Amino acid sequence: MSLNLTEIEHIVAKTEELVVNKQFLKVLHNESNYVINHTFKIRLSKWLKFFNDRYNLNYYIYSNTIYVLFEACLQNELFKNQTEHEFEQSLCFYDKIINHPYLKNPFHFNHAKQILGLALIYGKYGSMQINSFKDALEKIKTEISENTLHDFFKCLFVKGEYPILFPINPTQFNESELELLMNSIASKTNLINQKSKYELNSQVKAIKYFFEQMDIEMIDAFLSDEYTYQNSEKKEFLYELSLVFEQFQEAGDAYLIAFEGTCNSCIKGKFGYTFVGNVSHHYISIIFDIKDDKIVDLYDCASFKNRIGNLELNKKLNINLFNL
Repeated sequence: MSLNLTEIEHIVAKTEELVVNKQFLKVLHNESNYVINHTFKIRLSKWLKFFNDRYNLNYYIYSNTIYVLFEACLQNELFKNQTEHEFEQSLCFYDKIINHPYLKNPFHFNHAKQILGLALIYGKYGSMQINSFKDALEKIKTEISENTLHDFFKCLFVKGEYPILFPINPTQFNESELELLMNSIASKTNLINQKSKYELNSQVKAIKYFFEQMDIEMIDAFLSDEYTYQNSEKKEFLYELSLVFEQFQEAGDAYLIAFEGTCNSCIKGKFGYTFVGNVSHHYISIIFDIKDDKIVDLYDCASFKNRIGNLELNKKLNINLFNL
């Protein structure tokens, strides 16, 4: 179905009539108009029309889902990169759940966001479904929450054991992380604990890779001598980092697994990685301070939020410099 500009405007106007917070939607709509092209506006309008047509079936799910759709078109990698088939599969997901009595109660914006995330995952991996929606929906019988939606996801896709690092919130992946997880589930082996391969075409990628390999000599080679790291000279920082790597190795780890995220406290939003031992699941979170594609600082982060969601982790390790 192709839509012209008049049809798109009609759909948006209808949406504005139905949502609870009309002013908020106008702000989202204006913001999206500056960012997305006409082709993508057609896709977003198809999503809006789908929910407009089903408003009377479940108005509880409506408003927050609409707000989440506008947010997703600006920020969500899976949403923006959907193929036409994946899009249709995601709509099929909503058709299967939208009239279910467990969703006929008001629920939070974050839960609407998580359900959209599940719909996007289903759009991409619907062929991996192993249980019926009826069975899966039993998992959210008592409440809609991050934990029950996690159980809903597991019931749909996971047979038997699943990776120990499986997150509670399965909706915050980038595409490569999601591909790794779903391949792990499909193959019934813990592929999430396999080494990643990188083209080391930037300093940032190289440092990430050699952190995963726990290779101090190569980290030394790629880091500049002109900067301090965690308020210390490079030599001192690397010595303390080598002691952390020894702790991982003594716990049985052959390599580390990197999960992207940001600082959630003192320098909120600053980019970095949680590095997790492949056997021990001990971990350390490191902020990468980057300017002009160059690392100008590295430091241990005490309060870190992973994009992939909550991970099942063990002991937190630290770089023990005097500034901590």
